[in-house]
Order: sequence, then structure tokens, then C-alpha cells
Amino acid sequence: MRVAFLGNHTVGVTALEALREVAEVVAVVAHPADPEDGVRYASVYAHAVAHGLPVQRGRATDAGIEAFLRAATPELLWVTDYRFLLPPALLTLARHGAINLHPSLLPAYRGRAPLNWAILRGEREVGLTAHLIDEGMDSGDIVAQERVLLTDDDDIATVLARLMPWYDAMPRALVRQLANGVLTRTPQDHSGATSFTRRTPDDGRIDWTQSARDVWNLVRAVTAPYPGAFTERNGTRVRVWRATVSTVSVGGLPGQVLAVENGAPIVACGDGAVLLVHTDGNDQPWQLGETLS
Repeated sequence: MRVAFLGNHTVGVTALEALREVAEVVAVVAHPADPEDGVRYASVYAHAVAHGLPVQRGRATDAGIEAFLRAATPELLWVTDYRFLLPPALLTLARHGAINLHPSLLPAYRGRAPLNWAILRGEREVGLTAHLIDEGMDSGDIVAQERVLLTDDDDIATVLARLMPWYDAMPRALVRQLANGVLTRTPQDHSGATSFTRRTPDDGRIDWTQSARDVWNLVRAVTAPYPGAFTERNGTRVRVWRATVSTVSVGGLPGQVLAVENGAPIVACGDGAVLLVHTDGNDQPWQLGETLS
């Protein structure tokens, strides 16, 4: 089967490599140049170049991208972590349509950063859904879905690692199903849909008036390979890569250091306290009573 791929990120590279094993990848569209591409995560563009695949960077609405894809005459468009909605002209370009891998249990968490949002909101399970692309946002028929339970030890990095095998397995299975004419489609229950907007690095700022559990969830949701949660200490930004909810009795104001445990501060929140297990950005010893903002 002739497949055109649109994608980004390490998950995109994983899906692209799987497709190369079961199909003929005739075109690759990677994101416009991004300083994080190939630094914070793997580069679809670099991977395509290294394997001699026809590749361009661009948005789905760019006239040059549509012409590039049409010239490749794909039978299927495959999308993984591509941040741009496909215009109607692309949805009808391939006879099998377009399939997207979306890291949520659709119809929940449509839109941007679904895994980060799910952890931030304290969900106990996440997943990966393959769906046909229509003109809506992550609203097309579901063709595959896998669930992953979350534990208190999970963060965005461990969740991505646990989902990664499905980024490999789903493209292989679905291309074979399409080739055999046995693809099963399940319409989404739109009444249960939720959607979320993109997140920016500035959204990682810790609000110490929130509960300890909310602060802990934020740290888990945006730790590496994402930019990380952060706070200010004497005018210097401190990144928080790992935290736990503390059992220390709360007596201070939100943001105040209540105790120091093995060199790590226990900080008061609006309700409870958190132990900042791993931080960087300010190497000065922590002092009792100092306040973060």
C-alpha cells in the first residue's frame, strides 16, 4: 500500500518506521523547523532524510504540501503528532482516507497535549486511539484503541514509554486490515467528548495556593521530555522535575519551605505540602522559612 505520512516527535518516528515495514512510504510531511526538533525529541524530518524518503516541511494548508502529496499518489494518509488539521482537499486525496493516532481515550481529551492534560487532571487511565480523520477535531470513527492504567509512580515520560509499543503496533495492524478489507469502524459518542487547548512552557508555573496533589500532578504532567514545572526563588527560575506529596504537617504560607529532607525542600501548598525531589536552576542550600513564588 502506498502511504503518505504526516507527523512529528519521537512517536511520529516510531509510527513512520512501523509503516516502512508494512507499506511503501511515498511521501513524508514534517513540521516546520522547530528548535526542539531533534533535540528534545526525535526528528521525523531527519529520519526521513536518513532513509531516503521524499520529505517536505510544512503546514497542511500550504499549497506546496498539497501538491507534494498529490504527486505521490498515496492510497492512505497516516498522521501521528501532526499539529495541523487537514483541509478537506487532503481528506479526499487517498482512496482509504486518513488515519490519525491520538494519545487519549477518545472521545475524551480531543485537541492538544491530551496526555499532559490527563495527568494534570489526575486521570487514572489514558490510552492511544487510532481514528479516521474527518473535518472535525479528533472526531472521526475509531478503528483501534488501547488503554493504559496510571499509577502514582507514572509521569509523562513513563506514560509515553508505555504507549510507545502501540505507536509501533497500530500502524502495522491497521495497514494489514485495510489491505484485507476488514477494517472495523466505531463512531464516537460525541456526547461524551471533551477537548483541551495547547499548552505552552509558561503553563508550567507552579501556583503554590493550589493543593499539594494539584502541584504534584503538574510536575508529573510536564517533566522531561517536556520543559518542566517551575517556580521562582529569589528572582531565579527553578525547574522541578520530580516531586511527591509530603506527610509533613503544614504550618506555613503557600510556597514556604517547611523542612529540608536530604537536601530537598518540603514546600507548603494551599492544602498540604510537597517534597521537591529533583530540581535545578539554583544550587544554593535550601533554607527553612524561605518562600517560593
